[in-house]
Parts: sequence; structure tokens; C-alpha cells
Amino acid sequence: MNIHEHNNVNRIQNRNVTNAFEMLKFLYPEIKSKRFGAIDLTMCTTLKELYALVIATWCASIAKEGLYKEYVTHEQEEMVAPQGQIDVQQTIIQQTKIRGALICNYDELSDDIYLNHILKGALNYYLFNGDINSKIKVVIQKALQLFNGVRQVDLMSIKWKEVKFNNNTMRYKHLLEMCKNVVDENRIEKIAEYRENEKLYVLFKKQMLTYGDVDKVSKFEQPYTLDNEPEFEKKVFKSQPMIAIKTEKVALILLIRLQDELAEKDIKVVKQRQEEFVNYLREYKKENKVTVSGGMLYINTNPNNLNLKPMTTIVVDDYSVGEIVIDIYDQWRFIVNKINDVYKYYIAREKNRI
Repeated sequence: MNIHEHNNVNRIQNRNVTNAFEMLKFLYPEIKSKRFGAIDLTMCTTLKELYALVIATWCASIAKEGLYKEYVTHEQEEMVAPQGQIDVQQTIIQQTKIRGALICNYDELSDDIYLNHILKGALNYYLFNGDINSKIKVVIQKALQLFNGVRQVDLMSIKWKEVKFNNNTMRYKHLLEMCKNVVDENRIEKIAEYRENEKLYVLFKKQMLTYGDVDKVSKFEQPYTLDNEPEFEKKVFKSQPMIAIKTEKVALILLIRLQDELAEKDIKVVKQRQEEFVNYLREYKKENKVTVSGGMLYINTNPNNLNLKPMTTIVVDDYSVGEIVIDIYDQWRFIVNKINDVYKYYIAREKNRI
């Protein structure tokens, strides 16, 4: 590899990490807060290293604020001094073995609880991961020191549906969501080739689900799958989220897909997808009684083939559909501009008319 090729690889890696971090900040506002702490992105060359660094920094931030504690019940504990309720019968039995021993049942306020077990499990998962560099492991080790006395669980065996939150533990929610993403990526890596650009694409789709928050435009997901989905989509997603940015009178439905060779080479495939998409727009209009438009966002993950073309609009069966290619390795501000172009054309413009 010559110097030019080496510099190009470094540029792509840096852009990969930088854009992923911007998406994480969009997904999780806590990362932007002053309490979170500084993140040195130069320590990371892959998304896995970025996730490890963010999770370690986040765990340390929560631990410094104070780990959440709950009352934990201890039953039939052998004590030298009374604590809680003395189990008289067991104490009499135990006296024959150890003189002076008391058997007690008591409650103790402890941070050795399941939510903290998960965080420690995530830290140890990355600490013993061969894909994480030594500099980041130093950050992880420092975070682990704040979890002394807390047990851990295997991150890959957690039943996530059973993890519940209350008003006191909501500050854990987004961090545990990120830990779950680690498990999801591990699952994908076992069933499909999962490269850095595809990881970035999956992260992009997740952060797009929060897009409408900026302008207080309602949104929700709809499961939807095209008949001729690209192979990667079929392997990774059981169903596809449809994003609806909706006002009282208009709605923009966003379809986000990985740009695949099939769509680039075969115009028939493109038209078929447009027709399928419009069929969904038609059903959405019937159910919601609003003017509906569509946006088809194709995500280009080839850093050497950037697409600088603006959005194009087409009309299919009286439905306006905008098509645009988002270059995932482009500078983040240009990515945001392209997304905003779709929003401004179909939503902001209509809001100004109302």
C-alpha cells in the first residue's frame, strides 16, 4: 500500500468514526451534555472501538453521579451482631455449630442490582475483546473501578424485554439501549458479512427515527418490506420501519434503503420499488386523510463514488416521490443538508402555506 492509498484509508476511517459519533449524539442527547465528559475520537479507527469508548465514558459518567441503588433482601445470613430480623429457630440450630453466630434476615440498600450488572457486563465484554485497542481498554479499566462490589451478567444472555425502568432509572435507558445494540451487532455478524459501511448504514436508519423531534413533527414506524429487497436487508431486518413525518394536513413517508447494484443497473427494479412504495402511500392516505408524499433515501456506502446530485422528484399515479442518494462517507453537514432538503420540500413548504 503506497502513501496515497494509506492516507485514503485513514481518511475513510476518520470520516466513518466522525459521522457515527454525530449520529450517536443525535440519537442520545446525553452524549452532548457537559456531564458526559470529553471523547477523544482519535483513539478510534472502527465503529466497534467508538462504541466501546462511548459506553465506557457513559458508564463512568453515571457511576460518578451515583449508581442507582435498591433495597436487596438478604435471608438467613450468618452475622456476629444482630441486623434486621433474627431467625430464632435457625440461630438455635446454628449455635450448636458456631458459638455466638446469629442468623438474620434483613434489607440492605445496594448498587449490586441488575441494571448495574448489565453495565459492568458491557464493560467487561469490550475489555476482553481483541478488536479494541489498548488506549480504549485503559478507559474501560478506569470505568470498571467505579463498579467495585457490583456483579456482572453475560451481555449475550440478557432478556432485554424483561429490563424495566422507573422514574429513578430513566437515565440508564439510552445507555442500555446502546448496550443492546452491541448484542444486535454480534447477532448480525453471525448470520451475515457485516462490514463497517453496513454498520454505519444501520446506525443511520436508527437515528433517522428521531429526525422529526427537531421540528416537533409527529412520526411513527410502520413495518413494511419490498418484494425485491436487497439480500443484506433480508438478513438483517425482520421488518422495515417506515418513517412518517406528519402534520395536520400533510405527511412525508420516508423509505430508507441501502443502495444496491440491482437498483443501479436495472431500471425495472427501480420502477417496481416506486410502484410498491406508492401503493403504501395510497393506503396511508386512506387511513390518515392527509396529503401524502414520499421520500426514497438510498444510502451510498462507497466512499470512492460520492453522489453529488440533488434530490429528483417524480410523479407516480398522482403521488409525488422524491429520490435522493445519501453518501454516508460525506461530511456530516452535507448529509444533514440533503435530508433537510427532502423535509423542506414536502413538509416545511406546506406548513408555510397553511
